[in-house]
Amino acid sequence: MDMFNRTGLMDKNKLFEIFEYLNERLKENQLQLEITIYGGSIMTMVYDNRPATKDIDCVFSETNDKLLNSILDITKFTFNLSDGWINEEIKEPLKAILKEDKETYKIYSNLKILKPKAEQLLAMKVLAARPEPAKDFVDAYILCKDLNITTKDKLMEIISTYIPLTFLGDRQISFIRYLGEDLGYDWK
Repeated sequence: MDMFNRTGLMDKNKLFEIFEYLNERLKENQLQLEITIYGGSIMTMVYDNRPATKDIDCVFSETNDKLLNSILDITKFTFNLSDGWINEEIKEPLKAILKEDKETYKIYSNLKILKPKAEQLLAMKVLAARPEPAKDFVDAYILCKDLNITTKDKLMEIISTYIPLTFLGDRQISFIRYLGEDLGYDWK
């Protein structure tokens, strides 16, 4: 048994195995599902900056909840996943989003995986601005590098596209300043 199975973490390969398994169970039950993934699972699968994630932050499309919950329970058992491996708590912070910019990440026969564009994900990371051990700062740093953001004005433009600036408090302002500093810029 590998380290990730023992710790309940899901690395990139395990996440893809889980999604393939989910697709097969959906196909058996003649069910189509669209899932939008956020957070650590995106950073693990798309940006390769995390070795693993403990949960899949996601939102499901409207579907047969009873059947889907059964499929998720079977998946949890099959992969020895911890409670909370599917985390739909992302729905609450999504209420603060001015607009969603989603793009298709992967399509299986019965499962379609969407993800927010990098700009939206960055704005969400800044809004969350959780202290360590949360990975918001590292994720925001990687997203800034990926998006070639070198000025505070550019970052604020992206944030204001997705988040009302009135939601930015002391924690987020400090987060932005430290982010600029770590990137090598003076964002005072």
